[in-house]
Amino acid sequence: MAKRSQMPKTSGSSSGKSAAAGGKRAGSPLVLWAVIGAVAVIVVGVILLQVRSMDKPVATSGRVTEGSSWGPTDAPVKIVEYSDFGCTYCRAFALNQGKQLQQEYEKTGKVRFDSRSFIIEGPSTRDAANASLCAAEQGRYWDYHDVLYNKSGTGQPQVVFAKAALKGYGAQVGLDAAKFNACVDKGQYLPEVQSQHNEGAARGVKATPSFFINGKKIEGAAPYAEFKAAVDAALKASGS
Repeated sequence: MAKRSQMPKTSGSSSGKSAAAGGKRAGSPLVLWAVIGAVAVIVVGVILLQVRSMDKPVATSGRVTEGSSWGPTDAPVKIVEYSDFGCTYCRAFALNQGKQLQQEYEKTGKVRFDSRSFIIEGPSTRDAANASLCAAEQGRYWDYHDVLYNKSGTGQPQVVFAKAALKGYGAQVGLDAAKFNACVDKGQYLPEVQSQHNEGAARGVKATPSFFINGKKIEGAAPYAEFKAAVDAALKASGS
């Protein structure tokens, strides 16, 4: 089965073979400077591309919702997702299967989807999760969620999810800047982000994305047919 989930990053030391002692150095200073210059040009080009990608506006719906969920609280089928905004497979789900699920089931009133954080990438994506809940304060969680996942992968997480960038995304969505920026700066929802992570760990979450459909676990960005089959089975079991 193809890999479809991401494990937490671990720190460790790496070792490599050192060059033989007394080895002869090859190349002239001119060649060395030429190589350095070429590398510098490439690095600058990559940075410019990342900046352009980060600055590119993302289409948003303007829809106002409550919290970080969709669907009624009394829906017979409840889906709980644990994800990280820096996770490649979470991004794939959010922009594909997640939208399909919402389009097919939200209007039925029989499914509720709850998005929760499980931080595997570190402080930068923790700040992004906090910012998403700051956006939820203004009823714009899902638009901000979509912006974050569209930006994810366009650069290093510490750049893409820097607080200045997070505030810029808020402006793109049309949030009240004073309220949103203060919330981001204070890390107002970091305790809630940590609580959600702890909850996921207690439920046995080890990788992202992970889902529980009426308690049944699905790990990874599974094909849409697998999610649909699980939701339909849960609906049938509930008598809906």
